[in-house]
Amino acid sequence: MSEFNFEMVSFPRCQIDQILIQMQQAETICRNARPASRYPDKDELMAEPQTFYSGASGNALACLRDVIQQIETYLPPK
Repeated sequence: MSEFNFEMVSFPRCQIDQILIQMQQAETICRNARPASRYPDKDELMAEPQTFYSGASGNALACLRDVIQQIETYLPPK
């Protein structure tokens, strides 16, 4: 069995608040996303990309990547 070596890592409160806001926004975008129509009308063509699954997925990926980078910034080097 492997041994666990736990270390404490300190994050500024404002950083945690920012991460939570980003993740909550990504969650809301994903929850409200819908499939794009095969034959979109003008309103659908003018809609924000995050309205659809593909755009919501890209937004969630960007959010996840940003959060990972923020966390890695505060981790001590191995």
